[in-house]
Amino acid sequence: MMGLRPLSNALRNADTTASRLVEQALERARVSESVFISINPGLVSLAYSIDRARARSQALPPLAGIPIALKDLFNIRNEITLAGSVVRKHYAQPEPNDADVVAPLRTAGLLFFGRTNMSEFAFSGIGKNPHYGTPLSIWNREQRRLPGGSSSGSAVAVAEGIVPAALGSDTAGSCRIPAAFNGIVGVKPSFGRMSPKGIYPLSPTLDAPGPLAPDVDSCFILDQLMCARIKPDADLPRLQPARLQTLKLVVPDARVMTDLDAAVTTAFERSIAILESAGAEIMQASMPVLDHCDDFFVGRPVVAYEVWQQHREMLERHLDEYDPFVGSRISAGADISETEQQQRYRERSEIIAEFKRQFAQLEADALLYPTVACVPPTIAETADDAAARRVNLRCLRNTATVNYFDGCAISLPCHAAGEAPVGLMLSAKNGDDSTLYEIAAAIEQALVRD
Repeated sequence: MMGLRPLSNALRNADTTASRLVEQALERARVSESVFISINPGLVSLAYSIDRARARSQALPPLAGIPIALKDLFNIRNEITLAGSVVRKHYAQPEPNDADVVAPLRTAGLLFFGRTNMSEFAFSGIGKNPHYGTPLSIWNREQRRLPGGSSSGSAVAVAEGIVPAALGSDTAGSCRIPAAFNGIVGVKPSFGRMSPKGIYPLSPTLDAPGPLAPDVDSCFILDQLMCARIKPDADLPRLQPARLQTLKLVVPDARVMTDLDAAVTTAFERSIAILESAGAEIMQASMPVLDHCDDFFVGRPVVAYEVWQQHREMLERHLDEYDPFVGSRISAGADISETEQQQRYRERSEIIAEFKRQFAQLEADALLYPTVACVPPTIAETADDAAARRVNLRCLRNTATVNYFDGCAISLPCHAAGEAPVGLMLSAKNGDDSTLYEIAAAIEQALVRD
């Protein structure tokens, strides 16, 4: 898989063309399974016009002509946003504007190849969708394994090499889980780093749009555009990797390190050994706040009430058109009072403050733990509702901690070639995104070199 920077260089050097990239993407998409909800039919002619402009040496942004994919909850001008549902067809109208984080990508010349499949309304960590099919994890496909959710199609589109990057969203792990299950990089930025305007909401308190790509550098480029930290026509920003020898990384002594699949333990321990041999300081330390995050996420989540408020009218009219797994989970929010919800907000604020205190006490640059406790489960393991709930909670357990302590996180592939995909998650407090990218770039280099 080639990232955004080498593709930009290839276009500049005439080693490829925008039309060739789009045609290759279309060929791969045709043989993919349930990855896209829709594909842009006018992309080939747009790519040819970019090629003609580049041949005439007209000034173009560095990324002009590169196709990317967008999860089906980002508003795109003149398109409808279904959020992986069919019930939205009763309500959705063509959008007048791009989502705030999408607009600069259009100005940068990126081509919106298609809208990717997702868990309905982004409310699942496993990635199943009964309306548009379930894309498969790239690993062990004959066993039909889950892609991870909710940004399932975005991750698989990148992993299959259809597009070099995609946008997803992350409320409790929805960028990082599918990234881990498909051997790519996925980012959960700090809440508030990016505008939510024009993104179909799940939880206004937790939602964070984020990039998925084959490498950290491509995610960083998209991040800088989405945050408006660079102009869309500017030279691509440079990411300077941190020096591993100066880093203090903490593996928390907490629930996130328990009940791991053997393959996850093996890949994680191998990664830690590589980083230690490269000079990073790795220490284990107690972080009881992470268990508090997990208890809170499982027993008193803030999402349930918020998603119920968003969906109550549609549920009353069209419950039979919802994914039963998603519809039943949303309906449970009806039992939560506003008083109880306000108490949950207060408790989360206390958790955030406690995390910051414990994190500062450790004087750590970042935390390290497995992105997901398991390798991709089979679809068959989620055949009934009770089984699906168990698998869903296990997939979300580690990633949700970051959303509940209001941090930022990046999942990197850390498995050896040929092994089951496993994600290594590094996380830090809210606002540490730039530093985390630098650390992720350094860790990525160390893991790739080994």
